[in-house]
Amino acid sequence: MNHEILVIDDNEKLCKSLGMNFEQLGYLYRYELNSKNSLRAMERHVFDIILLDLALGEESGLELLKEINIKAPSIPIIMITGFGSVNTAVEAMKCGASDYVQKPLHFPHLLKSVENNLKNHQNNSSEEIIIRSRVMKDLFKKADKLAQRDFPLLITGDSGTGKERLAHYIHSHSQRQREIINCINCASFPENLLDNELFGHEKGAYTGAESQFAGIFERADGGTLFMDEIGDMSLQTQAKILRTLQNYEIRRIGGSDNLRIHGRFIGATNKVLQELMNQKRCREDLYYRLSTAVLHIPPLRERQEDIMPLAEYFLQEHFSERDLSFAQETVDCLLQYHWPGNIRELRNAILYSGSLAARQVITTEDLPQGMTPEFTEKFQAGGLDEQEKRLIIQTLSLLKNNKKKTAEKLNISRKTQYNKLEKYGISIE
Repeated sequence: MNHEILVIDDNEKLCKSLGMNFEQLGYLYRYELNSKNSLRAMERHVFDIILLDLALGEESGLELLKEINIKAPSIPIIMITGFGSVNTAVEAMKCGASDYVQKPLHFPHLLKSVENNLKNHQNNSSEEIIIRSRVMKDLFKKADKLAQRDFPLLITGDSGTGKERLAHYIHSHSQRQREIINCINCASFPENLLDNELFGHEKGAYTGAESQFAGIFERADGGTLFMDEIGDMSLQTQAKILRTLQNYEIRRIGGSDNLRIHGRFIGATNKVLQELMNQKRCREDLYYRLSTAVLHIPPLRERQEDIMPLAEYFLQEHFSERDLSFAQETVDCLLQYHWPGNIRELRNAILYSGSLAARQVITTEDLPQGMTPEFTEKFQAGGLDEQEKRLIIQTLSLLKNNKKKTAEKLNISRKTQYNKLEKYGISIE
Protein backbone atom coordinates (compact mmCIF):
# COMPACT_ATOMS: atom_id res chain seq x y z
CA MET A 1 0.00 0.00 0.00
CA ASN A 2 1.13 3.59 -0.68
CA HIS A 3 2.50 5.61 2.21
CA GLU A 4 1.55 9.29 2.34
CA ILE A 5 4.31 11.85 2.89
CA LEU A 6 3.97 15.50 3.94
CA VAL A 7 6.95 17.76 3.23
CA ILE A 8 7.05 21.14 5.01
CA ASP A 9 9.65 23.47 3.49
CA ASP A 10 9.52 27.08 2.28
CA ASN A 11 11.63 26.14 -0.79
CA GLU A 12 8.92 25.26 -3.32
CA LYS A 13 11.44 24.20 -5.97
CA LEU A 14 12.91 21.63 -3.55
CA CYS A 15 9.43 20.41 -2.59
CA LYS A 16 8.48 19.79 -6.22
CA SER A 17 11.76 18.02 -6.90
CA LEU A 18 11.28 15.71 -3.92
CA GLY A 19 7.69 15.11 -5.01
CA MET A 20 8.78 13.85 -8.42
CA ASN A 21 11.22 11.41 -6.83
CA PHE A 22 8.82 10.07 -4.20
CA GLU A 23 5.86 9.77 -6.59
CA GLN A 24 7.96 7.76 -9.04
CA LEU A 25 8.48 5.26 -6.22
CA GLY A 26 4.73 5.01 -5.56
CA TYR A 27 4.46 7.31 -2.52
CA LEU A 28 1.51 9.65 -2.10
CA TYR A 29 3.01 13.11 -1.73
CA ARG A 30 1.98 16.55 -0.53
CA TYR A 31 3.97 19.65 0.36
CA GLU A 32 3.22 22.86 2.26
CA LEU A 33 5.32 26.02 2.56
CA ASN A 34 4.31 27.28 6.03
CA SER A 35 3.03 26.22 9.44
CA LYS A 36 -0.57 27.34 9.00
CA ASN A 37 -1.19 25.38 5.81
CA SER A 38 0.67 22.36 7.18
CA LEU A 39 -1.53 22.12 10.27
CA ARG A 40 -4.61 22.62 8.10
CA ALA A 41 -3.47 19.78 5.81
CA MET A 42 -3.04 17.51 8.83
CA GLU A 43 -6.64 18.17 9.82
CA ARG A 44 -7.84 16.94 6.42
CA HIS A 45 -5.38 14.13 5.68
CA VAL A 46 -3.73 11.31 7.60
CA PHE A 47 0.01 11.27 6.83
CA ASP A 48 2.34 8.36 7.51
CA ILE A 49 5.50 10.46 7.82
CA ILE A 50 6.51 14.15 7.78
CA LEU A 51 9.68 15.81 6.47
CA LEU A 52 10.11 19.19 8.18
CA ASP A 53 12.71 21.89 7.48
CA LEU A 54 14.21 23.48 10.59
CA ALA A 55 14.67 26.82 8.81
CA LEU A 56 11.08 27.45 7.70
CA GLY A 57 11.46 30.99 6.36
CA GLU A 58 10.67 33.43 9.15
CA GLU A 59 8.96 30.65 11.13
CA SER A 60 10.58 28.15 13.45
CA GLY A 61 10.53 24.55 12.31
CA LEU A 62 11.33 23.55 15.89
CA GLU A 63 8.19 25.25 17.21
CA LEU A 64 6.10 23.57 14.49
CA LEU A 65 7.66 20.23 15.46
CA LYS A 66 6.47 20.71 19.04
CA GLU A 67 2.97 21.61 17.87
CA ILE A 68 2.74 18.61 15.55
CA ASN A 69 3.90 16.31 18.35
CA ILE A 70 1.01 17.55 20.49
CA LYS A 71 -1.57 17.09 17.74
CA ALA A 72 -0.22 13.84 16.27
CA PRO A 73 2.45 12.33 18.55
CA SER A 74 2.52 9.01 16.70
CA ILE A 75 3.65 10.35 13.28
CA PRO A 76 7.43 10.03 12.68
CA ILE A 77 9.05 13.36 11.75
CA ILE A 78 12.37 13.68 9.92
CA MET A 79 14.01 17.09 10.28
CA ILE A 80 15.81 18.67 7.32
CA THR A 81 18.74 20.81 8.48
CA GLY A 82 21.17 23.17 6.83
CA PHE A 83 24.93 22.96 7.09
CA GLY A 84 26.25 23.77 10.55
CA SER A 85 22.89 23.31 12.35
CA VAL A 86 23.60 19.89 13.85
CA ASN A 87 23.20 21.20 17.41
CA THR A 88 19.70 22.39 16.56
CA ALA A 89 18.98 19.02 14.95
CA VAL A 90 19.97 17.26 18.16
CA GLU A 91 17.63 19.57 20.05
CA ALA A 92 14.88 18.61 17.59
CA MET A 93 15.52 14.93 18.35
CA LYS A 94 15.01 15.67 22.04
CA CYS A 95 11.73 17.40 21.15
CA GLY A 96 10.38 14.32 19.40
CA ALA A 97 11.90 14.18 15.91
CA SER A 98 12.62 10.65 14.68
CA ASP A 99 15.69 11.49 12.58
CA TYR A 100 17.42 14.32 10.72
CA VAL A 101 19.13 14.72 7.35
CA GLN A 102 21.40 17.55 6.22
CA LYS A 103 21.24 19.76 3.16
CA PRO A 104 22.19 19.54 0.40
CA LEU A 105 19.88 16.53 0.32
CA HIS A 106 21.12 13.25 -1.08
CA PHE A 107 17.88 11.55 -2.11
CA PRO A 108 19.00 7.91 -1.61
CA HIS A 109 20.06 8.81 1.94
CA LEU A 110 16.75 10.62 2.56
CA LEU A 111 14.79 7.69 1.12
CA LYS A 112 16.60 5.24 3.39
CA SER A 113 15.70 7.37 6.43
CA VAL A 114 12.05 7.52 5.32
CA GLU A 115 11.87 3.76 4.76
CA ASN A 116 13.56 2.95 8.09
CA ASN A 117 11.31 5.29 10.06
CA LEU A 118 8.16 3.95 8.39
CA LYS A 119 9.26 0.40 9.17
CA ASN A 120 10.16 1.22 12.78
CA HIS A 121 6.90 3.10 13.27
CA GLN A 122 4.85 0.15 12.06
CA ASN A 123 6.80 -2.30 14.20
CA ASN A 124 6.77 -0.14 17.32
CA SER A 125 3.08 0.72 17.02
CA SER A 126 2.21 -2.70 18.42
CA GLU A 127 5.04 -2.86 20.97
CA GLU A 128 5.53 -1.20 24.33
CA ILE A 129 2.10 -2.23 25.57
CA ILE A 130 2.33 -1.38 29.27
CA ILE A 131 -0.30 -3.31 31.23
CA ARG A 132 -0.31 -4.76 34.74
CA SER A 133 -4.01 -4.84 35.64
CA ARG A 134 -6.01 -8.06 35.31
CA VAL A 135 -8.74 -6.35 33.28
CA MET A 136 -6.26 -5.17 30.63
CA LYS A 137 -4.48 -8.52 30.48
CA ASP A 138 -7.84 -10.19 29.84
CA LEU A 139 -8.66 -7.57 27.20
CA PHE A 140 -5.44 -8.26 25.26
CA LYS A 141 -5.99 -12.01 25.45
CA LYS A 142 -9.36 -11.42 23.82
CA ALA A 143 -7.74 -9.10 21.26
CA ASP A 144 -5.21 -11.81 20.38
CA LYS A 145 -8.01 -14.22 19.51
CA LEU A 146 -10.09 -11.70 17.58
CA ALA A 147 -7.04 -10.55 15.62
CA GLN A 148 -7.02 -13.91 13.83
CA ARG A 149 -10.51 -13.36 12.46
CA ASP A 150 -11.19 -10.91 9.66
CA PHE A 151 -14.62 -9.54 10.59
CA PRO A 152 -15.13 -5.88 11.67
CA LEU A 153 -14.24 -4.88 15.22
CA LEU A 154 -15.50 -2.08 17.46
CA ILE A 155 -13.29 -0.56 20.18
CA THR A 156 -15.00 1.58 22.81
CA GLY A 157 -13.60 3.66 25.63
CA ASP A 158 -13.07 7.21 26.86
CA SER A 159 -10.76 9.62 25.03
CA GLY A 160 -7.11 8.93 25.72
CA THR A 161 -7.48 5.30 26.82
CA GLY A 162 -5.47 3.91 23.91
CA LYS A 163 -8.03 2.81 21.32
CA GLU A 164 -5.69 3.48 18.39
CA ARG A 165 -2.84 1.63 20.11
CA LEU A 166 -5.11 -1.40 20.56
CA ALA A 167 -6.08 -1.23 16.88
CA HIS A 168 -2.38 -1.27 15.92
CA TYR A 169 -1.83 -4.24 18.22
CA ILE A 170 -4.67 -6.17 16.58
CA HIS A 171 -3.35 -5.36 13.10
CA SER A 172 0.19 -6.47 13.97
CA HIS A 173 -1.12 -9.80 15.28
CA SER A 174 -3.40 -10.46 12.32
CA GLN A 175 -2.82 -12.13 8.97
CA ARG A 176 -2.57 -8.63 7.46
CA GLN A 177 0.45 -7.64 9.55
CA ARG A 178 2.72 -7.35 6.49
CA GLU A 179 0.42 -4.66 5.07
CA ILE A 180 0.00 -1.18 6.56
CA ILE A 181 -2.74 0.12 8.83
CA ASN A 182 -4.43 3.36 7.71
CA CYS A 183 -5.96 5.55 10.42
CA ILE A 184 -8.51 8.36 10.24
CA ASN A 185 -10.27 10.44 12.90
CA CYS A 186 -13.81 11.04 11.63
CA ALA A 187 -14.33 13.95 14.03
CA SER A 188 -11.53 15.90 12.32
CA PHE A 189 -13.48 16.33 9.07
CA PRO A 190 -16.69 18.23 8.26
CA GLU A 191 -19.26 16.02 6.56
CA ASN A 192 -18.57 17.19 2.99
CA LEU A 193 -14.83 16.54 3.36
CA LEU A 194 -15.21 13.25 5.24
CA ASP A 195 -16.98 11.51 2.33
CA ASN A 196 -14.18 12.63 0.02
CA GLU A 197 -11.48 11.39 2.40
CA LEU A 198 -13.23 8.04 2.87
CA PHE A 199 -14.21 7.21 -0.70
CA GLY A 200 -12.06 9.47 -2.89
CA HIS A 201 -13.12 11.23 -6.09
CA GLU A 202 -12.69 11.12 -9.84
CA LYS A 203 -11.04 13.90 -11.80
CA GLY A 204 -13.62 16.63 -12.46
CA ALA A 205 -16.06 15.30 -9.87
CA TYR A 206 -16.43 18.83 -8.51
CA THR A 207 -14.79 22.24 -8.82
CA GLY A 208 -11.17 21.90 -7.79
CA ALA A 209 -10.97 18.14 -8.35
CA GLU A 210 -8.11 18.44 -10.81
CA SER A 211 -6.95 14.85 -10.47
CA GLN A 212 -8.19 11.47 -9.32
CA PHE A 213 -7.94 10.89 -5.55
CA ALA A 214 -7.97 7.52 -3.78
CA GLY A 215 -9.92 7.62 -0.51
CA ILE A 216 -8.69 5.90 2.62
CA PHE A 217 -10.90 2.83 2.05
CA GLU A 218 -9.12 2.32 -1.24
CA ARG A 219 -5.68 3.06 0.23
CA ALA A 220 -6.32 0.50 2.97
CA ASP A 221 -7.11 -2.26 0.46
CA GLY A 222 -5.36 -5.43 1.63
CA GLY A 223 -4.46 -3.94 5.00
CA THR A 224 -6.40 -2.54 7.94
CA LEU A 225 -8.50 0.61 8.20
CA PHE A 226 -8.91 2.15 11.67
CA MET A 227 -11.70 4.75 11.91
CA ASP A 228 -11.75 6.65 15.19
CA GLU A 229 -14.77 8.58 16.52
CA ILE A 230 -17.27 6.86 14.22
CA GLY A 231 -20.04 8.17 16.47
CA ASP A 232 -19.47 11.64 14.98
CA MET A 233 -20.47 10.67 11.43
CA SER A 234 -23.72 11.75 9.80
CA LEU A 235 -26.42 9.17 9.11
CA GLN A 236 -25.77 9.52 5.37
CA THR A 237 -22.09 8.67 5.77
CA GLN A 238 -22.98 5.80 8.10
CA ALA A 239 -25.20 4.34 5.36
CA LYS A 240 -22.36 4.47 2.85
CA ILE A 241 -19.97 2.78 5.26
CA LEU A 242 -22.53 0.06 5.99
CA ARG A 243 -22.84 -0.69 2.27
CA THR A 244 -19.05 -0.82 2.02
CA LEU A 245 -18.79 -3.30 4.91
CA GLN A 246 -21.57 -5.47 3.50
CA ASN A 247 -20.52 -5.51 -0.16
CA TYR A 248 -16.74 -4.96 0.14
CA GLU A 249 -16.84 -2.28 -2.53
CA ILE A 250 -16.78 1.50 -2.84
CA ARG A 251 -17.51 4.10 -5.49
CA ARG A 252 -15.46 7.27 -5.77
CA ILE A 253 -17.35 10.58 -5.79
CA GLY A 254 -18.22 11.34 -9.39
CA GLY A 255 -17.48 7.77 -10.45
CA SER A 256 -19.72 5.23 -12.17
CA ASP A 257 -17.86 2.01 -11.35
CA ASN A 258 -17.73 0.12 -8.07
CA LEU A 259 -14.26 -0.83 -6.83
CA ARG A 260 -13.71 -4.06 -4.88
CA ILE A 261 -11.75 -3.73 -1.64
CA HIS A 262 -10.45 -6.38 0.72
CA GLY A 263 -9.42 -4.75 3.98
CA ARG A 264 -9.93 -5.27 7.72
CA PHE A 265 -12.19 -2.67 9.37
CA ILE A 266 -11.75 -1.49 12.98
CA GLY A 267 -14.01 1.25 14.31
CA ALA A 268 -13.70 3.14 17.58
CA THR A 269 -15.78 5.59 19.58
CA ASN A 270 -15.80 7.29 22.96
CA LYS A 271 -19.58 7.55 22.80
CA VAL A 272 -22.26 5.06 23.83
CA LEU A 273 -23.70 3.98 20.48
CA GLN A 274 -26.88 2.60 22.06
CA GLU A 275 -27.65 6.10 23.35
CA LEU A 276 -26.97 7.56 19.89
CA MET A 277 -29.37 4.99 18.43
CA ASN A 278 -32.08 6.15 20.83
CA GLN A 279 -31.39 9.73 19.70
CA LYS A 280 -31.62 8.64 16.03
CA ARG A 281 -27.98 9.64 15.52
CA CYS A 282 -26.67 6.14 14.87
CA ARG A 283 -28.07 3.58 12.44
CA GLU A 284 -29.14 0.36 14.12
CA ASP A 285 -27.99 -1.77 11.19
CA LEU A 286 -24.49 -0.26 11.34
CA TYR A 287 -24.34 -0.79 15.10
CA TYR A 288 -25.30 -4.44 14.83
CA ARG A 289 -22.82 -4.90 12.02
CA LEU A 290 -20.04 -3.54 14.24
CA SER A 291 -21.14 -5.05 17.56
CA THR A 292 -20.25 -8.59 16.48
CA ALA A 293 -16.97 -8.11 18.34
CA VAL A 294 -16.60 -5.28 20.86
CA LEU A 295 -13.50 -4.51 22.91
CA HIS A 296 -14.02 -1.99 25.72
CA ILE A 297 -11.02 -0.22 27.25
CA PRO A 298 -11.76 0.90 30.83
CA PRO A 299 -10.64 4.37 31.95
CA LEU A 300 -7.28 4.67 33.67
CA ARG A 301 -8.89 5.48 37.04
CA GLU A 302 -10.43 1.99 37.06
CA ARG A 303 -7.08 0.20 36.58
CA GLN A 304 -4.79 1.76 39.13
CA GLU A 305 -2.16 -0.99 38.72
CA ASP A 306 -1.29 0.45 35.29
CA ILE A 307 -0.65 4.04 36.40
CA MET A 308 2.90 3.83 37.78
CA PRO A 309 4.26 1.39 35.15
CA LEU A 310 2.99 3.81 32.49
CA ALA A 311 4.40 6.82 34.36
CA GLU A 312 7.80 5.12 34.68
CA TYR A 313 7.74 4.25 30.98
CA PHE A 314 6.98 7.85 29.93
CA LEU A 315 9.67 9.13 32.29
CA GLN A 316 12.25 6.82 30.72
CA GLU A 317 11.03 7.62 27.22
CA HIS A 318 11.52 11.38 27.56
CA PHE A 319 14.15 11.84 30.28
CA SER A 320 16.40 8.77 30.21
CA GLU A 321 19.53 10.94 30.20
CA ARG A 322 18.56 12.65 33.48
CA ASP A 323 17.90 9.53 35.59
CA LEU A 324 14.77 11.06 37.15
CA SER A 325 12.56 9.34 39.71
CA PHE A 326 9.33 10.09 41.60
CA ALA A 327 9.11 11.15 45.23
CA GLN A 328 6.80 8.94 47.30
CA GLU A 329 4.27 11.76 47.77
CA THR A 330 4.25 12.21 43.98
CA VAL A 331 3.53 8.50 43.52
CA ASP A 332 0.65 8.79 46.00
CA CYS A 333 -0.69 11.81 44.12
CA LEU A 334 -0.50 10.06 40.73
CA LEU A 335 -2.35 7.05 42.14
CA GLN A 336 -5.07 9.17 43.76
CA TYR A 337 -5.68 11.44 40.77
CA HIS A 338 -8.83 10.74 38.68
CA TRP A 339 -7.19 11.06 35.19
CA PRO A 340 -10.10 12.39 33.11
CA GLY A 341 -7.76 12.52 30.10
CA ASN A 342 -6.56 8.95 30.77
CA ILE A 343 -3.21 7.77 29.35
CA ARG A 344 -2.86 10.84 27.11
CA GLU A 345 -3.14 13.11 30.14
CA LEU A 346 -0.69 10.96 32.12
CA ARG A 347 1.89 11.18 29.35
CA ASN A 348 1.51 14.97 29.15
CA ALA A 349 1.73 15.27 32.95
CA ILE A 350 5.01 13.33 33.05
CA LEU A 351 6.42 15.38 30.16
CA TYR A 352 5.44 18.59 31.97
CA SER A 353 6.72 17.49 35.39
CA GLY A 354 10.01 16.11 34.11
CA SER A 355 10.67 19.35 32.24
CA LEU A 356 10.11 21.43 35.39
CA ALA A 357 11.95 19.20 37.88
CA ALA A 358 15.02 21.01 39.16
CA ARG A 359 16.38 17.96 41.00
CA GLN A 360 16.67 14.23 40.37
CA VAL A 361 13.35 13.62 42.08
CA ILE A 362 9.98 14.83 40.78
CA THR A 363 7.97 16.33 43.64
CA THR A 364 4.29 17.30 43.82
CA GLU A 365 5.35 20.91 43.19
CA ASP A 366 6.41 19.85 39.68
CA LEU A 367 3.00 18.37 38.82
CA PRO A 368 0.48 20.31 36.67
CA GLN A 369 -2.03 22.47 38.52
CA GLY A 370 -5.13 20.58 39.57
CA MET A 371 -3.27 17.39 40.48
CA THR A 372 -2.42 18.21 44.08
CA PRO A 373 -3.83 15.97 46.83
CA GLU A 374 -6.06 18.81 48.06
CA PHE A 375 -7.62 19.20 44.61
CA THR A 376 -8.06 15.43 44.22
CA GLU A 377 -9.77 15.14 47.61
CA LYS A 378 -12.30 17.81 46.66
CA PHE A 379 -12.87 16.16 43.31
CA GLN A 380 -13.58 12.74 44.81
CA ALA A 381 -16.54 14.08 46.79
CA GLY A 382 -19.83 13.64 44.91
CA GLY A 383 -20.97 11.58 41.91
CA LEU A 384 -19.13 11.18 38.62
CA ASP A 385 -21.14 13.87 36.80
CA GLU A 386 -20.71 16.25 39.71
CA GLN A 387 -16.98 15.54 39.75
CA GLU A 388 -16.70 16.25 36.05
CA LYS A 389 -18.75 19.44 36.34
CA ARG A 390 -16.64 20.66 39.26
CA LEU A 391 -13.43 19.88 37.36
CA ILE A 392 -14.56 21.87 34.33
CA ILE A 393 -15.64 24.86 36.44
CA GLN A 394 -12.42 24.88 38.45
CA THR A 395 -10.26 24.55 35.34
CA LEU A 396 -12.14 27.37 33.62
CA SER A 397 -11.66 29.54 36.69
CA LEU A 398 -7.98 28.66 36.86
CA LEU A 399 -7.50 29.62 33.20
CA LYS A 400 -9.66 32.75 33.42
CA ASN A 401 -12.51 31.28 31.30
CA ASN A 402 -10.22 30.62 28.33
CA LYS A 403 -12.16 27.81 26.64
CA LYS A 404 -9.35 26.84 24.25
CA LYS A 405 -6.80 26.43 27.03
CA THR A 406 -9.37 24.64 29.20
CA ALA A 407 -10.06 22.07 26.48
CA GLU A 408 -6.32 21.51 26.03
CA LYS A 409 -5.81 21.18 29.80
CA LEU A 410 -8.62 18.61 30.10
CA ASN A 411 -7.49 16.77 26.94
CA ILE A 412 -10.87 17.05 25.25
CA SER A 413 -11.90 18.45 21.87
CA ARG A 414 -13.60 21.84 21.59
CA LYS A 415 -16.75 20.05 20.39
CA THR A 416 -16.79 17.81 23.47
CA GLN A 417 -16.21 20.83 25.67
CA TYR A 418 -19.20 22.69 24.24
CA ASN A 419 -21.38 19.59 24.73
CA LYS A 420 -20.35 19.31 28.38
CA LEU A 421 -20.85 23.03 29.04
CA GLU A 422 -24.38 22.65 27.69
CA LYS A 423 -24.98 19.40 29.61
CA TYR A 424 -24.02 20.93 32.97
CA GLY A 425 -25.52 24.35 32.29
CA ILE A 426 -22.17 26.12 32.64
CA SER A 427 -22.24 29.60 31.14
CA ILE A 428 -19.20 31.75 30.47
CA GLU A 429 -19.51 35.52 30.42
